[in-house]
Amino acid sequence: MGVIGLILATFLVAAPTKPASDILGPPAANYLIDLKDISRHRIHVELTCPRKATEDLEIWMPVWTPGSYKVRDYARHIETISATDETGTEIPITKIRKNTWNISAGTGNVRVSYTLYCRLLTVRTNFVEKDGGFLNGAPTFLIPRGTTGPFDFAFADLQQESGFQKICTLPRIGNSWRAADVDTLCDSPILIGQPKVLPFVVEEIPHDLIHLGDSSTWDLEGSREAIESLTKEMVSFWGQIPYSRYQFMNVIAEAGGGLEHKDCTLMLTSRWSWNDEDRRRGWYGLVSHELFHAWNGKRLRPVALGPFDYEREVLTPDLWMVEGFTSYYDDLIVARAGLMNSDQYLKRLSDQIEDIRTTPGRQVRPLSEASTDAWIRYYQSDENSVNSQISYYTKGALVAWLLDGTIREASDHQRSLDDAMRLAYERYSGTAGYTPKQLREVFEEVAGQPLSEFFSNYLDGTIDLDYSVVLRTFGLKFKSQKEDDDEDKKPDAGWLGIDARDSSGRWIVRAVPRGTPAYEVGLNVGDEIIALDAYRASANSWSNICRQYLPGSSATLTIARRGRLITLSVEFSTKPKDLWNLQIDPEAPEEVSLRRSAWWGKAEPEKKEEPETEAPPLETDSESTQD
Repeated sequence: MGVIGLILATFLVAAPTKPASDILGPPAANYLIDLKDISRHRIHVELTCPRKATEDLEIWMPVWTPGSYKVRDYARHIETISATDETGTEIPITKIRKNTWNISAGTGNVRVSYTLYCRLLTVRTNFVEKDGGFLNGAPTFLIPRGTTGPFDFAFADLQQESGFQKICTLPRIGNSWRAADVDTLCDSPILIGQPKVLPFVVEEIPHDLIHLGDSSTWDLEGSREAIESLTKEMVSFWGQIPYSRYQFMNVIAEAGGGLEHKDCTLMLTSRWSWNDEDRRRGWYGLVSHELFHAWNGKRLRPVALGPFDYEREVLTPDLWMVEGFTSYYDDLIVARAGLMNSDQYLKRLSDQIEDIRTTPGRQVRPLSEASTDAWIRYYQSDENSVNSQISYYTKGALVAWLLDGTIREASDHQRSLDDAMRLAYERYSGTAGYTPKQLREVFEEVAGQPLSEFFSNYLDGTIDLDYSVVLRTFGLKFKSQKEDDDEDKKPDAGWLGIDARDSSGRWIVRAVPRGTPAYEVGLNVGDEIIALDAYRASANSWSNICRQYLPGSSATLTIARRGRLITLSVEFSTKPKDLWNLQIDPEAPEEVSLRRSAWWGKAEPEKKEEPETEAPPLETDSESTQD
């Protein structure tokens, strides 16, 4: 795309079309954002709103961002704050809670000026520097309590000289952007800088892939074509488009992550992600994940997730659906779009299975409880997390796969999880949301049979996942012990299961997974490993030392625990085999191969036709041999 095309695309992006009802009427509050100090990672915001003569005015800031379930306390980034009346006279402003300020009752408008430090490079926070950056609503805007909107924000006129473009999904009224309500204000990130905008249209709906940052190592047209293909596959899956425009905001900033919004996603990636095939597929998966959320999560959602309470934790047992099922479909839709082949897709599925199988917390924390506890566990992991919790992303994705196979088998392969997702969207994507009971009833209705045992085992229990239904349904198998042994003829080395890291030349234990020899002998997180028998331990020597011990052999482990030397008698074991590598089963019936092809679409490997050969010569009386 040429320069003119980019400029035109940017103009179109800056002013999306919205219904008149969203933009008419006076705002409840106005914000003016000044970027003069962004080279110092700071912005200045001026909030203007009316006061009442009969009651004090409270202004508050959200403490978390939807899609990232942890209290973040964004008010900690406010450096200075002050208030003036219409005459410019300073008036008292008092902090009464961690995220709330009070201004005494009075007449006329009040102006609240505050400075924000913006140097957290995550998709849920603010980051600005001399070349631009991005802002999110929740960590940016102080909100007058009791107001529901609309809210207008603009940038100071001084910034017109900087050459920065500002991109946001919100509608424009003159030089301002308008958010209809608090949720929309918090759900609309802003890009600042000189982005490259690559538009495309799917089903008459405009989409924009926007690269902000150093995109010199990216194939701009190639990335646009890939995301267009992915979007078409996504729209084909759902059968409808719920937004009037969608923006993929791809910030190339040597960071990672993505966050969903109703009409866009904000993603962080690296300048090196495109030319590395595996990382590029990972980026496709991220794009797919966040776009899938435009349906599942932002519109089809649990009752607790909207309208949001931005000042306290919002608990739901259904993040396995919001995030886990999205994690199942992200790579699957990448494969269906032809951006990932069958070997690559099975490798990613295999990695998820191995991740769960090597996490002892799977036997402790049910999936529904992991969802409810996201606020205090998933986003606040520690050295014991491997023993006490499970990822509702990873296990949720695998449960979705098992449910897909279960529905297909129960319906004699006439229906699938795809149908259940579309039915759930049809019923519960409105303002009400779904309850856990309603969601499970949808799956049972599509399956045509009760699934209470499935839910009890895999959502509310800790029973290990049984993959037999998906192996049958899709004609797959796990690599056998014999196949693994045939590939690796070397004898097994001894294994203690110690997870350690180098810290200034010291070999420090950082995790002790349950079920390992290290766990059984009482090794602790933070212990320094000094020696094994007579051999000094270090990051460089540890693996070589352990190779000298066979399974079943004993040794003396010398450690330092808070400065005190301790010896432990350890017995080496055999490292558990990774027998969770999925493969296509060549012996599966033809109808199963057809089902597999329909399941993952273009990822199915092309069948190679056998070359035609001449007929073999007639046998003679001469002696023949067989190899």
